[in-house]
Amino acid sequence: MITLDIKSELKLAEKWSNEHSNQLAYSVANAMNATVQGSKFITGSKQKSALQLLAREAPSYLKQPKPATQKGWRATRANKRNLSTTILPKDRPYNQQRYLGGNVLGGSRAPKDYGVALMKHPLARNMPSNARLVPTPYWDGKKDKYGNISKTKINKIFEQANTTHYQTNSVFIGKPQGGSRPPGVYLRSNKNKKLRPLFYAVSSVRYGARFPVESLVKRSVQKDFGIYLRQELTKNVAKNVKAGKADRRTGIF
Repeated sequence: MITLDIKSELKLAEKWSNEHSNQLAYSVANAMNATVQGSKFITGSKQKSALQLLAREAPSYLKQPKPATQKGWRATRANKRNLSTTILPKDRPYNQQRYLGGNVLGGSRAPKDYGVALMKHPLARNMPSNARLVPTPYWDGKKDKYGNISKTKINKIFEQANTTHYQTNSVFIGKPQGGSRPPGVYLRSNKNKKLRPLFYAVSSVRYGARFPVESLVKRSVQKDFGIYLRQELTKNVAKNVKAGKADRRTGIF
C-alpha cells in the first residue's frame, strides 16, 4: 500500500480559499487516476502512468512476457468520496493473477494449460495429484518467441499418446515401471527399449518475488502526483471563479 501526504504536495504559500477546500477532494481523485492509469484531460499522463511503467519494465524482470502479460494490470478509479485506487492483475480476457501474482509475491508455479490436460489424459498412469509438469533438459521441441511450447507440438504429443501400442515415437504418460524414474511424459524409442523424458511431474516449483511492482509504482506516483494535483486544483478553482460560483473567502487548510 502506498500512502500520500496531500498537504506536502500543495503550495501552501498561495492564498487558500474556501473554494480550494471545496475542490480539493475532486482534484486529488483526478490526480490519483491520472498518476496510476492516465487521464485524457491531462496531456501526456497516460504515457507516464504507473500502468504504462509496469508494461515497459516487465521485460526487465519477467522472461519473455507476452504483450498481454506486459499490459496485464488494471486499476480501480478513485473518486472524491473514496480517495483510493488499487492496481490489480487483469482478469479479462485471461486471468493474469495466475502468472503475475507469483512473480510479484512469489509462490508456487502456476500450472500450464497443456500440463493440466496431459495430467488428465486418459492414458496417464500413476500421476501424483497436484503435481506440475515441467520440461526436462531433454526437451528438444520448438518453443515460440515467448519461450512457450507450441500448441502444434502439444497436439502431436496427444496424438502420439493416444495409443496403447508400444511403438517407436509413441508417448507414455505416467510413472515407468522398474527403476527410479519419476512420473512424467516420455517418448518411446528404439522399439520401446528406451524412454526419453519430455516432462517431469514435480510436486512443487516455487518462485521468489522478482517483479518489484510496489517500488516501481511508488516511484511513478511520487514523481507525478504532486504536479497533477496542483494542476487540477488550480484548474477546478479557476473554472468556478470564472462561472461566478466560487467561494472566495479565505479558508483554513
